[in-house]
Amino acid sequence: MARAFADVLRELSGGEFYEQATNKLAEVVEGVTLHRKPGEFSITLKIAPNGDAVIVSETIKAKVPEAARGSTVFFVTSGGALVRQDPRQQDLPLRTVAAATPSSGEASNG
Repeated sequence: MARAFADVLRELSGGEFYEQATNKLAEVVEGVTLHRKPGEFSITLKIAPNGDAVIVSETIKAKVPEAARGSTVFFVTSGGALVRQDPRQQDLPLRTVAAATPSSGEASNG
């Protein structure tokens, strides 16, 4: 009878692989729960002959969902640099205006 798969997993890389797989699976589940997007988790075992024994190599692949990222509009200068302000548009000569304060004789709306 074959040995239980979970028992073999626990012994790969001296137990280190099992711990890494457990942590990575938890990371994927957390990302799915947090971002409400699908994730992926897979384990690959490669088994190669080695005389009367075999060598088992393992890998973990995971796609953890991430938050959606926004976009930013940039303009391109004649030299190829990315800038936020349109280089073809002139700056308006804006100035700061102090807020008017009512004099003591004026009625206030309050």
